[in-house]
Amino acid sequence: MNNAKKKIGNNLKKIRLEKGLKQSELAELVGVEDKTISRIEVGGNYPSMDLLVRLSEALNCDLVDFVNFSDKIIDSINELSKDDLKVIEKFISLLKSKM
Repeated sequence: MNNAKKKIGNNLKKIRLEKGLKQSELAELVGVEDKTISRIEVGGNYPSMDLLVRLSEALNCDLVDFVNFSDKIIDSINELSKDDLKVIEKFISLLKSKM
């Protein structure tokens, strides 16, 4: 599965849920079938530019919000202290030794 497709889908789903909409409700607002929204959210399809514009209007967000690929996990790890990172490294070592 294409990583960019998955990220766009994840961003769409996150925004849709923040707005309190079901896939079917969003689909109706933008004039597509429910399965179209579902396929985009799971990373199966790229939305067309026209659909992205309609989605951004329906969700009252910017187009860039769909392609914002900042990795929140990486950002969170970068904020950890050295002591926290050492604990995580020890935990990973323990997990590896159990495999």
